Amino acid sequence: MATGQLLFERNIGNQTINIGEFLSVVEAAKYIIEHRYSPAIIYTDSMTALTWFREKRTASRKKNAAIKKAEVFLKAMTSEIDKIQVLHWDTAAWGEIPADFGEK
Repeated sequence: MATGQLLFERNIGNQTINIGEFLSVVEAAKYIIEHRYSPAIIYTDSMTALTWFREKRTASRKKNAAIKKAEVFLKAMTSEIDKIQVLHWDTAAWGEIPADFGEK
């Protein structure tokens, strides 16, 4: 966040906002693990994405390959995933989360 550098961006097609938020958190976790990034902290303004990440599974009925792959990754990498803090972004106090690209 300090540099504002864009680390990744992906078009996920016709999915729900919750799915997009969840997949983004998983991508951020992959980045942290692959690059041994520190601090291992991810912020999201989506309580749903935060919950799905912590539970390592979604509650979405819209199952697709990206969701299944993310769930498998989270379960397979549990020891690394559990070292990553996922915190709720306080929009009221901090303003819009940069990850929304000014779209909310």
